[in-house]
Amino acid sequence: MLAREYCKDLVSRYATGAGVGSMVPIPGTSLAITAAEVKLVADIARVYGETLTDNEALRVIALSGAKNVGVKAVGEAAAYLPIVGWIARPALFAASVKAVGDTVILHFETRNPDAHARV
Repeated sequence: MLAREYCKDLVSRYATGAGVGSMVPIPGTSLAITAAEVKLVADIARVYGETLTDNEALRVIALSGAKNVGVKAVGEAAAYLPIVGWIARPALFAASVKAVGDTVILHFETRNPDAHARV
């Protein structure tokens, strides 16, 4: 199996988990989502046969997450909006995780296209 296909499935699972996990309207959930994104980055690197240090993983999150700051801020604010916010919040956090995962896959695909998954 190609690494990109395996990782796309992995990103989908992480994004689904982020969406489900954020259904409970608890402020501060974005911190847990960021931690999941760091783990996702490390997992994707491992599938491509690479190892990232914690600092490298955080750098990737910072670069791809910079565009997600607004999404996470809106997601946090949505916790305070009954019904509409509670519906939008899971979609926002899932989109944030998907954006990070897709960016990381693209990064590794440019370095090693058509790599086979190492799981």
